[in-house]
Amino acid sequence: MSRSALLLAFSAGAVVLGTLALESSSRVQAQASPLLASRPDRRPARPWKNESWLNADKPLTLEGLEGKVVLLNFWVFTCYNCTNTVPSLVDFDRKYRDKGLTLIGIHTPEFPPYAGEHDKGNVAQKLKQYHIEYPNAQDNDSKTWKLYGIRFWPSFVLIDKKGVIRYEGVGEFHLNDRNYKLWDGRIKELLAE
Repeated sequence: MSRSALLLAFSAGAVVLGTLALESSSRVQAQASPLLASRPDRRPARPWKNESWLNADKPLTLEGLEGKVVLLNFWVFTCYNCTNTVPSLVDFDRKYRDKGLTLIGIHTPEFPPYAGEHDKGNVAQKLKQYHIEYPNAQDNDSKTWKLYGIRFWPSFVLIDKKGVIRYEGVGEFHLNDRNYKLWDGRIKELLAE
């Protein structure tokens, strides 16, 4: 085997192992965390300024959503844990949109632009594939991710009608599991206020 072929094989193996390690780490984090503990220090949500939106006629603003409960979902379509959670989010949107919940996907790419996560057409295709009808902001520069201090995919921020962050969390959850019921209860609590 030539030296170039050996180097190429080694590089490919390192990429695969690194990807598996990151996915495993994300899965362990999602399973180990007491999914989405509330923060004792309530603080105002910070206004995002994303300009590129899908499933929205115009950019949504925090100010424009006053009086609504807002659930931000930080995700990326290449994240296994994120896509496993999508059916629960679609369910929340269908159940609570007409009752005052605004669910917003904040699509924040993990990989460099050549990987395709930054492409609006690719995001639109995935929204259709996963039956996502709620608004999604493209966060290609990770500004909203950094604004909220997010570190993991998927992450969630639940904001009350007055614009105050009430709950935050990370990790995947599934329809009707313990963590789904936890979030469902939190949404109902804030809608009732």
